[in-house]
Amino acid sequence: NNLPPDKIVAVHGTICKASCEVCGTKVDFDEFCNDVEINIKDIYNLDDQDKESKPICCKSCNRATVKPTTVLFGSSLPQEFFERASQDLPQVDVLIIAGTSLVVSPANSLVYNVPDTTLRVIINNEPVGSELGIDYSSTSKRDFFAEGNCDEVFLDLIEELGWLKDLENCIDELPESSATLLRDKLDSEGS
Repeated sequence: NNLPPDKIVAVHGTICKASCEVCGTKVDFDEFCNDVEINIKDIYNLDDQDKESKPICCKSCNRATVKPTTVLFGSSLPQEFFERASQDLPQVDVLIIAGTSLVVSPANSLVYNVPDTTLRVIINNEPVGSELGIDYSSTSKRDFFAEGNCDEVFLDLIEELGWLKDLENCIDELPESSATLLRDKLDSEGS
């Protein structure tokens, strides 16, 4: 990932970090992965692990509440979401909305909390957010709907912007399905 960390707000958290759900103590992720490997039962019986799982306890509060920092349904979004929204939204020129139903708040509030001059690009398999003010009519001046699979639409955009070679340089870092899509695109370009 070449994006600076300060440019990303993981609204629904991330599976790449871990912390204690009770006291908030951050846990070294490699250490957490090692603890999972040692303490959590192998449900597929691929290893010679114990048949019983053992809790992974927080070293600060000693509670068995250490997990990846994902936000589960009904849990609060990270405070950073609210802080960055109030800082960043007034200055947004283009808001890209991709692969979402836009039915869960407060994340869906971004759509209507940007300036009226902000262009909104919706990339999705179907139109969403009409009840939030997204205008899918042919006369819309600010909303653009790019219908389709997110990976395919973004790849087409990358091609239009002339960035395919840049993306090819990091093909090994892409998920396999995205890498295959890119290889197919590059192959068809070469034909």
